[in-house]
Parts: sequence; structure tokens; C-alpha cells
Amino acid sequence: MAISATEYETLRAWSAKFIERVLPLPAGLPPESHPIVVLDGMALEAPARARQGLGMMIGDFIEDTSHLPASQVKQIDAEFSTAGLPTLSDMRLRFMRQIKRIVKRDSISKEEEYYLIRNAVEGVADDEQPQLWQMLADYEVRSVSKM
Repeated sequence: MAISATEYETLRAWSAKFIERVLPLPAGLPPESHPIVVLDGMALEAPARARQGLGMMIGDFIEDTSHLPASQVKQIDAEFSTAGLPTLSDMRLRFMRQIKRIVKRDSISKEEEYYLIRNAVEGVADDEQPQLWQMLADYEVRSVSKM
């Protein structure tokens, strides 16, 4: 998921709330290993890389919540909306729009798109999977040949 510099702080806050509310971290995790702490450290050194990492993290979150019942998504949406953050439903829609653009183009052009498709491939309809797997394979071949 591509993240612009202007939306970074909002989506960083979204991710922090997501971790707190939806996907709690394991007990005993050292504070310096918290994903938001790691992201903040990365942002100081390489802001573009931090935006890329945040996009991948959000893609993972979207995939991790694909099994949630509608009632739970509705509850999460209400909490995020009250906090002034995008809802989980909003983020899922954004995620799917980006996937549709890549599928329509029938080609993965960068690493961010690769991970976006990789996160989505197992959650799409069976008849859509072959195209996505082929796109992933094609990208991997192109990436290896660049080395």
C-alpha cells in the first residue's frame, strides 16, 4: 500500500491503534521491538523506507482481519471513527482499490505492489488466484534478472 508523506502520521496513528485494539502484541515484547517504535526509528533515518514499511504493515493487518465477522468490523470501525482515524472498512476498500489497479494493469511494477498482491492472493476468489500468482512469479523473475 503506497503511503504519501502527508498521510504518514495519520496512518502511523491508525497502525498504533490497530495494534493496541485489534492485534495485541505478545506479552514480554521488549519496548524497543514494538513495531511503532521500530517504524519511528526507521522514519528518522529513511522516511521513504518507513512509509514503505508502514504500507506493508497495514497490508498485513488487512490480511490478518479478513476473517473477522461483520459485527466485529463494525465495532472496530466505530472506535476508529470516534478516534478520528480511518475505519478498518475504509482501509480495506483502499487496499482493494490498489489491488484492482494492479490487476487491471496485469503487472507488478515495484516491491510495494508485490507485497500488496502477496498479502491479497489467498484472500481472493479461486478463479482470480492464478492471475495473481502469475503476476507474482513474473515480478520475481524480473527482480532476480536485475541483480
